[in-house]
Amino acid sequence: MAKKVFFISKKNATLRCQYKCSIMNTSAPIRLLPYGNSDFETIRKENKYYVDKTMFIPELEKYDYQMFLRPRRFGKSLMLNMLAAYYDVAYKDRFEALFGDLAIGKNPTKYRNKYLILKFNFSAVDPDENNVQQSFNDIVLDTLIKFADKYKNLLPEGTIQKISAQKQSNTAFTMLLSAVHLVGQHVYAIIDEYDNFANTMLADNENTYNTLTHGDGFFRLFFNNLKAATTDNNAAVSRIMVSGVTPLTLSDVTSGYNIGENISTNGRFNSLAGFTETEFRQMLEYYRDATGIFKHSVDELIEITKPWYDNNCFSVDSVDDECLYNSDMALCFIKEYIKKGGELPVKMVDNNIITDYNKMTKLIRIEKQFGQKTSLIQRITTEGSIYADIKDVFALKDLPKYNALVSLMFYMGLLSVGDSDLGEALLIIPNTTVRQQYLDYMRNSYDNILSWKADENIITELGRGLARRGEHEPFMRYIASCMKETSDNRDFIKTGEAFVKGFVLGQLGTNLNYYLAHSEYTHGHCYSDIYLEPRLETPHAYVFELKYCPKTSSETEIDNLLNEARTQLPKYIADKNITAQARDRNWTLHGIIMVFNGWELVRYEEI
Repeated sequence: MAKKVFFISKKNATLRCQYKCSIMNTSAPIRLLPYGNSDFETIRKENKYYVDKTMFIPELEKYDYQMFLRPRRFGKSLMLNMLAAYYDVAYKDRFEALFGDLAIGKNPTKYRNKYLILKFNFSAVDPDENNVQQSFNDIVLDTLIKFADKYKNLLPEGTIQKISAQKQSNTAFTMLLSAVHLVGQHVYAIIDEYDNFANTMLADNENTYNTLTHGDGFFRLFFNNLKAATTDNNAAVSRIMVSGVTPLTLSDVTSGYNIGENISTNGRFNSLAGFTETEFRQMLEYYRDATGIFKHSVDELIEITKPWYDNNCFSVDSVDDECLYNSDMALCFIKEYIKKGGELPVKMVDNNIITDYNKMTKLIRIEKQFGQKTSLIQRITTEGSIYADIKDVFALKDLPKYNALVSLMFYMGLLSVGDSDLGEALLIIPNTTVRQQYLDYMRNSYDNILSWKADENIITELGRGLARRGEHEPFMRYIASCMKETSDNRDFIKTGEAFVKGFVLGQLGTNLNYYLAHSEYTHGHCYSDIYLEPRLETPHAYVFELKYCPKTSSETEIDNLLNEARTQLPKYIADKNITAQARDRNWTLHGIIMVFNGWELVRYEEI
């Protein structure tokens, strides 16, 4: 991977110099952030900041064959590398250096340093349908050869030469595991990013994905061989940990690998990856004290970052526990905050995260009902939550089913457990970062369906007036006029209020960097349609109440809706939390009523 080059202004260069000098003056060097680094051994050897997750090891040992799933960039690879170092017989002499001051170092289990570690990483497999099989074969072969070389003193003589001579990974795999079995050794097999290339293939072409996972597909055969190595007496493979994003691909190769237990929604492992608020707070406190350049208190930084990165929960048994921060986002924020000398970064989301979410949202294209009242995306975006029974196992053929599709979105990190009721999970949009992906998806879907694109220059200029000068009506009327242009599209005549609200929300949420756009925002016991919460010292805040009636409605019916909004909106604006925020941050709070008759904006009023 190419190194990133940062261009630093003179002001920032001075701050960096002051920062480095302050570090040099301390009695101990500052522990570097492990942003982008999942190498456990390097992090520990170089004394980088490590959030201890080793206390989970005794509980993990209760499961021989595990599947642990989390959204991208949640710290899974670092967790797997930690497990590899803990169990690796080759690391026995390094145990104290790597684990001595960690939770497991004080009370290790009997299985520490007892296994040969066979670790696959499928993130580098080329998903191109013309190259994927050869790419997969080469990566597996390379892993097997390195394994045979690493443990050559524990394996039969000549094993590495035999494995290196093979051209087909499946043959080499079977041969190597037989050699391990022959000498009575035991393997801990770890598979990282197991579904990375499969997800890309599925997003691009279902047929190539089906070839991969069904029939005599090479991926299916790989898991057949892995499973076979667990079945004999004194089997070569004693433990397996498979990690990825969703159970979809493993479900589709299920007859090849049906021994693994999905521990992803087990409350005992909710915080196995990701940072709890306590862990993130401790990290902030450390860098506050180590650098001396923080311009915000830790409490203020928690308040700022929580809406963006926090509120991830993966088990109905953990709804009362601390929710989780995306670890990549949290580390990126601290890195940027220190680099800017204690100033908040303008962009709160790492570009790598946006890229990952964009890739993953391609998987929900199966949700073909967009624009209708049954659309899950539309419902979730406008209502903010949805009930579902989270499935541990579901295949591609199951995705048209409600619970399977919602479960897929849950595993991808697009939904989080907020509560539960009668065995079903209340799934919510976890944070602003994810909400932004929904809004982008919504807007792109409207644009594609309606073959209409907003004029970005007009949106940008009017948006600046809305945010900086409180000139809200020109912006909203422009959006309304654009929507009116689609009124001849008969496919959406019956979608009504949901379509109108989704359209407006999509434009507000994706075009303006000045705000956090909330749908169904709680004001006491009431819920506003749209709340624009300012950021970046934006001085104007907005609460919108949208009303809709069919094109055939009378003037009296339209006025009744206007009067209804006049009664509701003042209650939202009077909410003590909103008014306190507006007072403390010197916002001008606007309450806006918009009544649509069909696609036409017929009433516009500020309270």
